[in-house]
Amino acid sequence: MASRKQNASTKGGAHFTKLAGGVKGQTKEIFRCGVKHTSKLRKELHANGMALRDTSGRTQCETLLRVLQYLGDRGINTPEGVACGFYRIATRIQELEASGWVIASRRERLVGPDGLAHNGIARYVLVGHGGMLSDPQGSLDLEASC
Repeated sequence: MASRKQNASTKGGAHFTKLAGGVKGQTKEIFRCGVKHTSKLRKELHANGMALRDTSGRTQCETLLRVLQYLGDRGINTPEGVACGFYRIATRIQELEASGWVIASRRERLVGPDGLAHNGIARYVLVGHGGMLSDPQGSLDLEASC
């Protein structure tokens, strides 16, 4: 008997429960990133002086850096960034990395404002500045004689 496709176009994407997973022993978390969540984040950033002043690439980079510093381990994912006015957030992340900032990217599964499950959405977390981080291999003296 042939197996059914999980995400066939006629099935409308992945299915999920109110418990965000937990079906038949599955433990994949699904983050709900709807309008209510993104509005709350946008208001939080605005209240803390981190709203975008304009849409220029430079302003977006400067503001995104401050947002990542403020959010810490929470980080920001692509739909959250777009809801806060950052367009091409991956490009802004690349520009920050090119200027020496170290930013971790991890993939997550979420339900967007459209009500559909999206897999592999990037969440960006600021690690630090490259000049401030020590290289673990750089601290070893491999040339020393015994």
